[in-house]
Formats: sequence, structure tokens, C-alpha cells
Amino acid sequence: MTRFTLLFFPLALLAGLASPSLDAEATTQPPVGKVEMHLLPFSMMENIRETGFVVPMQLQAYNAGLGAASLVRLEARSVHGQLLDSVDLKGERLLGDEGELFRIHHMLERMNPELSHRHTDRLFIPLEEREVLLPDAEAQLLSDAIEAVAVFKKGGVMQMRNLTFEVNLSELFPVNAEPGDEAVIDIRLHYLDGKGQPASLAYTHAIQLLPAYFPPPEEWQARFGMGRSTPAWYAGDLHVHNCRDQAAGGCPSCAAESFNLTGSYSNAQLKPQFQALGFGFFSTTTHSYCINNDTEFQEVVTESTQLDEATFRVLCGTELTNREKGPQQGSDINDTLCTLGGNWGRGIAHMGGHGITTRKPGGQQGFMDNCDAPIKPQDENVRKVNQEGGFTIANHPGGDTLGFNSVDRFQGMEMNMTVGTEVWNHDVSSGFITQIHRNWWIQRMLEGKITYPFSGSDTHDEAVDFGATHVLVDGALTDAKLIDSMKQGRHYLSNGPFLSNTLYDNGGRSLDMGGIIQVATSRVPQNYPVHLDSFYNLGNDVATMRVYRGVVGDNDETLLAEYQNVTGSGVLTTNDTVQRNGTSWYRTEMEVGWGNAAYTSPCIIFLN
Repeated sequence: MTRFTLLFFPLALLAGLASPSLDAEATTQPPVGKVEMHLLPFSMMENIRETGFVVPMQLQAYNAGLGAASLVRLEARSVHGQLLDSVDLKGERLLGDEGELFRIHHMLERMNPELSHRHTDRLFIPLEEREVLLPDAEAQLLSDAIEAVAVFKKGGVMQMRNLTFEVNLSELFPVNAEPGDEAVIDIRLHYLDGKGQPASLAYTHAIQLLPAYFPPPEEWQARFGMGRSTPAWYAGDLHVHNCRDQAAGGCPSCAAESFNLTGSYSNAQLKPQFQALGFGFFSTTTHSYCINNDTEFQEVVTESTQLDEATFRVLCGTELTNREKGPQQGSDINDTLCTLGGNWGRGIAHMGGHGITTRKPGGQQGFMDNCDAPIKPQDENVRKVNQEGGFTIANHPGGDTLGFNSVDRFQGMEMNMTVGTEVWNHDVSSGFITQIHRNWWIQRMLEGKITYPFSGSDTHDEAVDFGATHVLVDGALTDAKLIDSMKQGRHYLSNGPFLSNTLYDNGGRSLDMGGIIQVATSRVPQNYPVHLDSFYNLGNDVATMRVYRGVVGDNDETLLAEYQNVTGSGVLTTNDTVQRNGTSWYRTEMEVGWGNAAYTSPCIIFLN
């Protein structure tokens, strides 16, 4: 479903007509003609869990006409008329482009959304109605879009501006607001048209209050909440881009991110947005090709430290662009992108490097230069991150857009290398992307490449609600404790429900979620019994829970148990016997019919 509709629609776009050049040096006089102003809410938060924060919001003002408009003021009001914010736009001028930006957006929406980041914020083609293109047609569209964006940027993007205002959520929501309630913001842009006459444009936006994340059930509290420093769960996002990753309007702009023309938030602006979503941390993961010197990286380090506080942390990270080498399993669209950029035969893959202290070069920030040298192989980057005390996650590894194709060289914790795989990437509504990445992770596990599952929104705009990574931390919240807990797999993935595992035997020995026990095969008796406790809390929702066992060398995981119509909170116990034919693991998934889900980290029995 389209998230918002256009207020106007240029006839030139409907007719498929070419637009004139956007070269800003073509004339010294503003064009004369009709102004066609639009408000595009690419970066407006749609959901929150906490109302005690002031959050930035952003609309994109765009002139699709021919004449020049002068921006006067942006006002945001509650549905009752209370003024929430007023921004003086100081008469900034927007030149019309006769619908060229709309033409680009239309092209991007026809492309594979993994490449264009257009799973949401779609103007013309609902995601479910997008026609899947043949490779030749996709390649031609890709080339056309790259050329169009290059021309657009050459014009100085004077036809659109990201307008930021602030909303005090406590003024927007009443004190007795309950989950499910919506608050409406009425936004009005005042401007002068091409003839200097006052005009205005309105947009209405709704924000929904979500329920808080479900806490652990009493059974978990009784087993783990006593007799130690107080443990707490913190939700976080491990894949967050910011204004450094914008092709236009960035801080600074990064031409290599050629398709990112929507929102533009700094980490400081993203922080209250994540806090309003009930998160306790995020990792800033600007593309490595958008950080091109050590000085710029140190600015990210300093910024991450300065944004830390007792109840919220910003981890310093980077989305590393790695050179794929060795045998390749399949190919992806970014192989074509690298070729178009002059890098024949070069494949790339992305990894999240978290808790790092030095820059890891990978591509350059020039237009179509994201595959350019210097660029390091993934194993070299992983070793450097590990040496600094951080950890790496294979980002969005499945699929045909930016997949992890050099799986022969991929190594996990069995070789003290990669700690995680991103199995949940942003768009949970379709489940398609998540399923692809989940399957990639399981296949690697069956090959003996052991990693923990992680999630990341991959947002390039506002903070969004999705299946966050929930991390268990003992005592005070610090970067070091967060990193250490995730390196131990003490986390689950969820957009609402609570879910955690504990594996134990009849002798009182237990393995908490993420735990790894190493044991010689000869010391494991035949048919040795073990039990998996799956602790859950999903309130009044109804879910299906599935318990899986995987064994290295098998063709697939084994579904040990499926529990249907699970509701409320409690613990379910699944019995099994230890497999003696290879390293094994146990994990639980929860699926709520209307879109919520949860996944545990596995408990791992490593045989040697």
C-alpha cells in the first residue's frame, strides 16, 4: 500500500516526456512559469512507544513546475490547532524542474527495492504491484536512473529541500494516551509563487503509539532476575545510516549513494527518534565509501561518544564494503554496478563493523565509485575489527542485489572470525527479504560456519520500528557491555514479543541463550537427554512457536516442536537427545499472525 499520495502530478511524467537539462549555469535569471509545489514526507516517523521526547520530523519541499518559488514558513500544529513548531525558511528559493525529480522517483520504484531502498515511501507504484524486470531491462533501467540522478545533481538540487521541524510528543499525545492511539499533525508550508503571490500547501500526518516491548515472563524473572546484578534488556538497531549517506543534502553529501534523495538526519537527530521508539542503543553504520579519510572517521568516533548517556548508547560502527574473492555463489545487481563504474569482474559485499576505533577503507565517495580501490577483502576487515575488540555482521547476505556471494571464504565463530549474520532487514511486512537472509544464515550454519542472528533496519531516513535486537546487559549500560553481550549471543530479535532460550540436562548443567559448550564427542553418551526451555511473553496476541535443532552436515534444520495458539506468557519445554554426528544448535521462532515475530539466538553444542 502506498504510504502517501501526491498533491499534484506533472503531466510530463504521465506522458513519459523528457525533461530539460538541470544545469544551474544555463541561466542567471529565475525561470518564469507556473510553480507546482509538493510536500513529500519521506522522513516522518510513523510510530513511537515513548512520549517524553522532542523528535525532529522532516518533509521534502519540491517544485515540479517551471517557475521559482520562495519558501516563507513551515508550521506544524496539533489536530486541536496548538502550534507545535514554526520554522522561518527565510525566503529560500526553489527552482522548478518540470517534474524531473518525479521521473527519477518513478524509475527508482520500478527497480529492485533492495537496490533503491524503496520498500516504503513509494509515490507511484505500490510495492506489491511492482513488475519484476528481466535482467536486461533491470540493467537498462539502472543505467538510465544513474544518468538521470547525475544530471539532477549537476543542477544543484535547487528544486527540492528537506525541511526539518520538531515535535514535542508530550504535547501531541494526551497523558492518558493508550497503545493504538493516533495523534495527528497538520503541517502547512507558506511560500510565494512564481508571481510573488502568497500561497500555501498542507499535509496531514498521523503517528501511532505502540505498546511497550513485552517484558520477560515471571518464570524467566524467577530463574535469572535474582541473586546477581540487575539484568536488563535493551532494544537496538545495528544498521543505521545518516546524513553522511545522502546523495544530496548530506553532511556532507556522498555521490556514491546515488539513489538516496529522500531524508537526511544526523546521528544527534536520530537519537531522540530511537529513544521515542523505546530503543536503548543504535550503531551508526555510514557506508565506508562515504568516509574517505581518518579525520572524517574521527568525527564519527567523537560524535558517538558525545551522544552516549546512562540510558542510551551510540556505538561507533561502519558499513564496510568488502571485496569478494574466491569462488562466487551466484551474482547480484551490484556486480553490474561495479562494472558500470569501471571495475570489471569486481564483486562487493557489505558487513557491519561495530565497536571499531579506526577507519576501514572501502570504496570512494565519488559518483559510481563505491567499488573503487582502496577496498579490502572481507576476511582482512573482519580480522582488523576483531583486533579492536569489535565484531562484524554479514549484512543482508541473501538475495540478488547485494548478496554475500563469496561464501567459500566466509568464516564464522568456529574460526574466531565473523560473529553475526543479519537475518532481519527492515521490511517485515512482506517477510520476503527476511526469509532470504534467514535461509542464507541457516545454510552457512549447516556448513559449519557458526554465527549469531542479528537485525538492522538499514534506514536511510528516520528511525523506524522493526524487529530490533534485544540485548541482555548486567549492571550499568556501557558500550563495552553491549558489545560483549552481543558477541556472546545474549540477544533475541523481536518487534514486540519476548523470547529467550535455555538448554539444560538432567544433571543441573545449563546453557543460556547464545551459550556455546565445547565437548569431545567421545564424552557424549548415546541418547543423552537435554531440554530446551523457551520463555515467552506476547500478551493477548496469539502466536505459533517453532523449536528447531540444526546439525552441521545435515541438509536442513529439524523442526522438533510446533506449538500453536500460544498466548499470554510462560515457558514451553521441548525434549531432545544430543546429536553425536556433529556440532548442533537449538533455537526458537515465534510468529504472530498479523506481523509480529521473534527469533532467539541459538544454544550451541560444539563437538570436537
